[in-house]
Amino acid sequence: MRAIFAGAFDPFTAGHVNIIKRAAALFDSVTVAVADDTGKNTAPVNVRVGIAKRSTAGIDNATVSAFHGLLSDFVKCFDEPVVLVRGIRNGRDAEYERDLSRVYKSLCGVDTVFLQADADSEHISSTVVRELAKLRAPLDGYVANGAIETVTEIYSAANKE
Repeated sequence: MRAIFAGAFDPFTAGHVNIIKRAAALFDSVTVAVADDTGKNTAPVNVRVGIAKRSTAGIDNATVSAFHGLLSDFVKCFDEPVVLVRGIRNGRDAEYERDLSRVYKSLCGVDTVFLQADADSEHISSTVVRELAKLRAPLDGYVANGAIETVTEIYSAANKE
């Protein structure tokens, strides 16, 4: 079965990598689906896809793909059974993701598997990483080593005034 882990990934974090590694151990393959435009992205989709690819390079059964429009339409493109994978860091995430999973179930009939964030990464969010990058703070442990330079460059430059 294929798992689809979707999001804006603005930027892709160490927490995302952790969820993908764990999903890759549970499913035949994992597709990281990077949303083309959510109306709030700092970096263009090709940059976010590149960061995701560098971050997941060591995960053999993971691929990265951009998608445009509704995730429910992207899911329908696969000729095999799929499940959505979502990471949960806290109670707020759990409520939000529960409601979102019901929307996807109604739109495309796909179930969602929730993976609780590891204690080492439950404090990591894209918002935190953007703020750290903006201030040029060290990103070790917050993003994959192969993506630190790009994340720092893109997100610190994007926030200069």
